[in-house]
Amino acid sequence: MSSGSTSRWWSRLLTGDGLRKTRLHTYSGHRIDIGGLAYLPRSLWSIAILKIFGYHQMVPWLGYRAVRHLDGLIRPDWRVLEFGSGMSSLFFARRCDRLISVESDPSWYTQMGRLFTRLGIANVDYRLREADDYAEHPDLPDQSFDLVVVDGLARDRVSAVALRKVKPGGYVFLDNSDVPWPDHKSARQLLSDAAAPDGVRVFNDLYPFQLQVNESIVVKVRG
Repeated sequence: MSSGSTSRWWSRLLTGDGLRKTRLHTYSGHRIDIGGLAYLPRSLWSIAILKIFGYHQMVPWLGYRAVRHLDGLIRPDWRVLEFGSGMSSLFFARRCDRLISVESDPSWYTQMGRLFTRLGIANVDYRLREADDYAEHPDLPDQSFDLVVVDGLARDRVSAVALRKVKPGGYVFLDNSDVPWPDHKSARQLLSDAAAPDGVRVFNDLYPFQLQVNESIVVKVRG
């Protein structure tokens, strides 16, 4: 292996995607704290059983502390709108009254639809949308959702829609909120500008199935 190849291999091992200082830093350069590191064994275990046994735990592919916060936030009578489906959809559907989940990948849409049926989850309005009409859902009344989850395509356009659809005083969750891409940056700024005073909660977290720290935010919208 050449010195250049060795350097690239080491950088990949240390940083994950090459865009952060180390796997224990977010894209914006914040290193995870001791409380976040407490979830390292859980993250490593999820990776190990996936790699060795091919078993994918049915847990949200979101930060551990963000999930814990959302679990304490969501009420049984809530309506939740989710952009980007997955194991998080099971988490939200089991905790709220009604979930509208929007997906752009046809094969994943089929797979998740079968999983909803197999698990007997019947409170989900599951929607397949192409990129052009992914964000807009005119049939859903404005200011009618307690929580909107932004974790899919076109996060800037989706965040603008989220602010229309969420109730005053409701919440918007943005995953991967410090990814250095224009749509992510615009989404984070848009949501921060709409937040109530002290209404932005930031989570620098380890996630299941990957060994790297990511940032997410929960925004309480002005009432």
